[in-house]
Amino acid sequence: AAGVVDDQCVVIDVQLAGPGVGDAGNRQSVEGAASCGIVGSGAGANHEESVDIITSPRSTGSILKPFLYAAMLDEGKMLPRTLQPDIPLVINGFAPQNFSKEHDGAVLADRALIRSLNIPAVFELRDYRYEKFYELLKNVGLTTLHQPADHYGLSLILGGAEATLWDITGAYASMARTLNNFFEHPGKNKYRRTDFHAPYFVEVDSTKQVDDNNNGLEETSHISASAAYLTFAALQEVYRPGEQTGWRYFNNAKHIAWKTGTSHGFRDGWAVGLNAEYAVGVWVGNADGEGRPGLTGTETAAPILFDVFSLLPGNAWFSEPKTEMVEIPICAKSGYRISSFCESTDTVWVVKAGLQTAACPFHKKIHLSKDKRYQLNSGCEQLMNMVDANWFVLPPVQEYYYRIKNSSYRPLPTFRNDCVDPRSIIAMDIIYPKPNSKIVVPRELDGSIGNTVLEATHRTANATIYWHLDGEFKQVTRGLHKIAVHPAKGKHTLTIVDEKGDVIEQVFEVM
Repeated sequence: AAGVVDDQCVVIDVQLAGPGVGDAGNRQSVEGAASCGIVGSGAGANHEESVDIITSPRSTGSILKPFLYAAMLDEGKMLPRTLQPDIPLVINGFAPQNFSKEHDGAVLADRALIRSLNIPAVFELRDYRYEKFYELLKNVGLTTLHQPADHYGLSLILGGAEATLWDITGAYASMARTLNNFFEHPGKNKYRRTDFHAPYFVEVDSTKQVDDNNNGLEETSHISASAAYLTFAALQEVYRPGEQTGWRYFNNAKHIAWKTGTSHGFRDGWAVGLNAEYAVGVWVGNADGEGRPGLTGTETAAPILFDVFSLLPGNAWFSEPKTEMVEIPICAKSGYRISSFCESTDTVWVVKAGLQTAACPFHKKIHLSKDKRYQLNSGCEQLMNMVDANWFVLPPVQEYYYRIKNSSYRPLPTFRNDCVDPRSIIAMDIIYPKPNSKIVVPRELDGSIGNTVLEATHRTANATIYWHLDGEFKQVTRGLHKIAVHPAKGKHTLTIVDEKGDVIEQVFEVM
C-alpha cells in the first residue's frame, strides 16, 4: 500500500495466493523501511508474486465514495448529515444494491458514507452529475480513466472504473496535504492546486529542495480544506475491525480516517487510511483477478492497514479550518437546515456553501382532532376544534422501508371519514417497477414465461389498492401490496387505485 502526506510513505503489495501474507517477515520489512519503502508479498514464481499490483489498474469498489461526499459538501448540494434515499433503484437497467441487499428507506449522508451504502451514493452521484465527478477524479490524480464519462455513468461510484493503488492512495494523501497546507497562508488565496499530485520518492535526510512547481496560490482547489476536514471527520467514525473496535477508550489509540472497498466478485479488497502525517493504502487480491469468497476490504485489507499504522510514529490529527466553515442549526431527524416545523434540532459545522441548501422538506404542519387520532381540515371541522402538530413525513417508498428499521417513526394519521382528503401529501406509490424501466421476466425450468412481482406501498396500514395492467383489472390487495403477473414482451401500463379514488399510473417495458 502507498502512503504519502508530507512526502513520507510505506508501500506494501499483498496477494492472497503468495506466501507470507501479513506475516512477521513483511512486518519487519515495514518497520525497517526508510521514509519510503515497498514490500512485496514474497519472492517466487509459483503464484505471480512478481506482478506490480501497485501500478496495476483494479476495480475501485467503494474506495472513491469519500471524494463524492467531499464534492457534494463543496457545492452545497448537501450537508454532512442530509438525509439520503436508500430505496430500490433502477436507472436504464442499472440496479445497484447495498452489500447487505437491504434498504433503510432514508439514511443520513455521513452514516451512509461510514456504512459504505451503495444506493445513497448513486443518488448523490446522480444529483452531482457523473460527468463532473469524472473530471474531479482526473484532477485529484486518477490516471486510468481512459474511457469517456458516459462509458462509466453512475457505476463510477461503485467500482465501474479502474484505478491503481498508487493513484488512489496519492489522491487521499493529496486531499490531506491540501488541508494541512491551508493554514500556511494567511491571505485570501490559501490553495495550491498542485498539492494534488502523485506520490514520489525523496532521499531520507536529504537537504535537496524538491521543486513542486506549486508557487502560485489560488482561492480554491479541487477539494476545499473544509470539505476535506468534514470528510475525514466522518471517516474517523468507520467501524474498526477486531481489537481496534473500542479504540476511543484507549489513550494511545490513533486517530485514523479510513475507508474500505470491495470489487464485484470479491476480486479486490481495498483499505486506505490517513491522519495528518501519513496515508496508508492496502490492496489485497490475486494478480490474475481471480475472486475469493470473503475477500472484502474490511476482512482482508483493513487488518493490514491498522498493523501498518501501529508501526508508524506519531498520532497527529487535522486542524479544523473554521475560517471556511460556519456552525448552523439543523433538523435532528433530516439533517437539513431547520424549517419552522422542525421541533428537534442540532448544530453542525458545515462548508459555507452549505448555507444555500434548502430547509427541511420532510416536516409539515398538519391539523388533528383533539384526541389526535385523525387528520382534519376546515371542510369538516371548525378551527377551534383542531390541534396543530408538526409531523415528520417521508415519501411513501422511503417510509415503507424506514418504518421497518425505525420503530419510532409515526405514520400520518388518516383523515376522518367526513373529511375530504386534499391529498397535499401523496398517500401511495409504486415500489416496483420504476417509471419507464425496462425489466426482464425470467423463464421457468420448463421454458414457460415466469412471473414478475409488482409492489406498491400505502401510508394507511390497511388500505385497499386495486391493480390494473393495460386497462385490465388484475387483483385487490390490502395491507401487503404485491401481485405476481406474467406480462408479455413490450410496453405495459400499470395503474393502481386506492379506495379514496387516488390513481397512480406508469409505463414499463418487458424486454
